[in-house]
This record gives sequence, structure tokens and C-alpha cells, in this order.
Amino acid sequence: MIVIVGAGVAGLSLGWRLALRGASVTILESGEIGSGASGVASAYLEPRLGSGYLRKLEWAAFREWPDFADTVEAESDVTIDYRRDGQIRTAYSDTLSKVKADAQQRQDEGWTVDWLERRELVSREPFLSEDVVAGAYLPDVCWLDGKLLCDALASAITRRGSTVIEHTRAQSIAVTGGRVRGVMTPDGVVPGEKIVLCAGTGTNLIDGMPGDIPVCRPVRGVVLTMGMDPEAPILRHLIRRPDGFLCPRSNGNLLVGSTHDDGETCLTPDADVIEDLKARAARTLPAIAELPLLNARAGLRTFVGDGLLRLGRSQQCRGLYYSLSHAGAGFLRAPVISRELADFVLSDEAACPHIGPFLKR
Repeated sequence: MIVIVGAGVAGLSLGWRLALRGASVTILESGEIGSGASGVASAYLEPRLGSGYLRKLEWAAFREWPDFADTVEAESDVTIDYRRDGQIRTAYSDTLSKVKADAQQRQDEGWTVDWLERRELVSREPFLSEDVVAGAYLPDVCWLDGKLLCDALASAITRRGSTVIEHTRAQSIAVTGGRVRGVMTPDGVVPGEKIVLCAGTGTNLIDGMPGDIPVCRPVRGVVLTMGMDPEAPILRHLIRRPDGFLCPRSNGNLLVGSTHDDGETCLTPDADVIEDLKARAARTLPAIAELPLLNARAGLRTFVGDGLLRLGRSQQCRGLYYSLSHAGAGFLRAPVISRELADFVLSDEAACPHIGPFLKR
């Protein structure tokens, strides 16, 4: 039996991979499935610039996403709203040179980039403001509904005979003779020969963690959900503004985000934060001011130290593993991390070519 703590994208994708391999998995979630940062995120899939190990991991995962999405939907019968309409990186006159330089670097790194002057830009997105002077269209960028993906993964896991338990907090790790034997919850011990910590900042709340389990730092992201007419949406592409994003959903919702509040843990955004997000977004899309606000939600991205991935197993407590510091890129990297980490959890000797540079064995 393998117990995973956390039912966000990291824990659920790992649990699904393990279930596919025939393992018996129990996933514990203190709230509801995808109720943390995974349910708030816009979940757009865009490898970042550069050529280091992390960028190579992201590109490998990005290439796997079409098959990953198709397989999860087939396994679960849940549609995850995986969209391939592309992203437009918009520029104001005072950010034009920066957006052009970014587009050129992407072209140099092999991206497909179409530069759009204002006339071409508004032919694709007619509701953009006059402040938007140009933009770079990245046709390869995709996005999905993170909450739907979490629901789909949970469904696929249960169909494979494993279990996801909501509203059950991991209080501590039960240990005998230096080896894990389960997770202590308010309802008793959930037995497990191996335990994987995927709860982000919630890991900090579990009592008695060994000293070699990383301490997580929260970075809050506030995202607004506005209501569009799904039959006549005012936006069809994912928009990366100079100071945020606009992300349309197929159901007519429009996500507006996001803040980057280091160390902030309050999950109830105040009115000033909400109004600031709306005002900044309206500079790109003035019609936002007329849309109803459906909700304002906050999620806690998890960072450890320099923000690089933290994956591996404890040297102080046998059978205890962790998957932490996904830093807002958990959806993009999920296909590769879940597959290779599942191999590692099942066999500490597994070859892990993409996550190896970030893996503590």
C-alpha cells in the first residue's frame, strides 16, 4: 500500500501512474479534490525560456501533453477542457521592446512565433484596448481546466481500484523502527509501506517531519473568475499581459490573474486586491469592467529555497518520499514527473533521466 498526502495535480498524477502499474494507492486530502492551488491555477502549458535541466524537463512534458490529456480523459470519461488555441503575448507601447525581445528569443530557441501588428491583432481579438499596440502569437501554447483534470485523475484512480479520501488531514507520519507504517489522521492510522508527501505548503503542518524533508514557502496567487457569454465570448485566446494573464474557459468563464504574494497565506482576497486585478486587466480588455465577478480565489504556490524542484526520499525515515516546490509549473511538468517519480517510488534504483538532477535518492 502506498499513501499519498495531497490531492492536487502532483499527488493525483502520481497516484494515477502508480495505479496504472498495479500499485494499491490511497490519497489523503485535507479539503476537497483540487481545492488548493491546483483548482485555482489557469493551468496554461508553456515551457519557460532557457536550456538547463528544468527547461529540458518542461519541453519533454510539453511534448507528452496531448497523449497525456487523451489518456486521462479516456480513463476517466471526464473532459478536462484541453485547449490548443494558442497564446498571445500583448504589448503596450512602454513594453513593446521587451515583448519583441522575448519573441525573438523564443524564435531563436525553436518556438513558432507570429508577430502581430495591431491590425492583425484586433482581427483575432477585437475587444482588446487601444493601449495594446502589438503582440506575439504562440500557436503551440495550450491550457486546460486544472480542477477538471484533478477530478479526472481521481476518477481514473478509483476506476483502477485505488482510493481518494477527502476531508482527511494528515496529522503525523506513523513510524516504527525508522520505517513508515502509515499516516496518522483524526480517524486513525491509514496504513502504508510507502508514503509520498505532495501537499505543498500543507506538508509544513504535518507533525514530526524528519529534518531532511524540505520546508515549503508559500507564494499566494489570487485569480478572479468573470462570467462571459459562452455563445459570444469576448476573448478566445490565452492572453499574457505584461502584468498578468487572461484565460478563457469553454464554459464562458474568464480567469483574470494573478498576484505573486510571497509569504502571504490568507486565502480570502481583500477588496483592494480584487479591484487592482480588475483595473490592470481592463487596460488590456476594457470590457472586463462590464462582466460579473463570479468569484475571487487564492491558492498557495509552493517554493523551497531557490524555487527549484524538490523530489526524492528521506534518508532519516525509510519509505518516506516527497514531491515539492512545483512553483506554479505543476501542470506543465506533470506528465514527466508523475511517470518518473512513480518508477522511483516503486524502485529506488529506477532510471529517472529527466527528474534525476532534482532527485534525492
